[in-house]
Amino acid sequence: MTSLLSSPGRLDYIECLFVSDAALPRPSAIPGSAVHSVESALSHIAARLDRGLSHWLVVAVNEHPDLSLADSPHFCVKRLLREARRRWGKAVTLIADVGLSPYQSSGQSVIQAEGTIDVEASYAAAADLACHFAEAGADAVAPCLSLPQQTAAIRQALDLQGLSAGLIPYSTKFSSSLYGPYRQAIGSRLGLMRKAYQFDYDDAGLALDQLEHDIAQGAEATIVKPALPYLDVLAEACRRSSRPVAVYHVSGEYCMAVLAAQAGLLDLDDYLAEIHAAFRRCGARWVIGYAAEAFLAAAESQSPAESQNCAESQI
Repeated sequence: MTSLLSSPGRLDYIECLFVSDAALPRPSAIPGSAVHSVESALSHIAARLDRGLSHWLVVAVNEHPDLSLADSPHFCVKRLLREARRRWGKAVTLIADVGLSPYQSSGQSVIQAEGTIDVEASYAAAADLACHFAEAGADAVAPCLSLPQQTAAIRQALDLQGLSAGLIPYSTKFSSSLYGPYRQAIGSRLGLMRKAYQFDYDDAGLALDQLEHDIAQGAEATIVKPALPYLDVLAEACRRSSRPVAVYHVSGEYCMAVLAAQAGLLDLDDYLAEIHAAFRRCGARWVIGYAAEAFLAAAESQSPAESQNCAESQI
């Protein structure tokens, strides 16, 4: 995981990359973000690499959600991971999302039976995804079950198969109103519904406790999600954590900014620079999200000397 954890003290970007088994890409509900085919995703990675971006969070978009999809060697995420690793080796950092929501018609992040969470089945399903993706070449996997032993369960499964992928859990993932565009992108039926088993937005303490539990269970890094309503949580997470912290600038936050810019109410690039500076001040190591183009444009606008430090000093 040296490619992911190198250069401490700077702020880097992890782009969310949607991929499906479709033959052609299509626009997503998130402006500037496509649902890629495997081939178009590889072309996108190549173009981004040429401009200096090298980190991706890979998320499946499944026309017919099913927990057994990843069993197939031809599944889109596995094909993308294998081919990207073959082409670029360690020049790319690939984090595979192991949330269950893209694999269930219910859109839920856990397995439920008659309204009750089946904890062990949820762990087993996420661990199965994680092992498939680690074997295909993922540097790390990102579980988001919002269950207390998610990291330990997946770490044990990876170790049993001799797989060295790191774990970057969504440790402080709040029950938020800001996930709607993402859910549209992956075809979730949940729409704007909050998930009751995710952390209450008024209970930061419990969410921060989960971050510490995930680190104790072997997390390589952790994620705070969403971003702007939780800057206090992000700052405290960075203070407490012995591991690097990523902040997920989620789809609803990003889309609101785009819509405001389209209405002439703000300059999008200027706004993104401002909020990324806030994430950096809090101590975040990475931003995950949909604004990679703005991140790269800011870097490219600098002089050669300034460009070297752009990720630290600009956004």
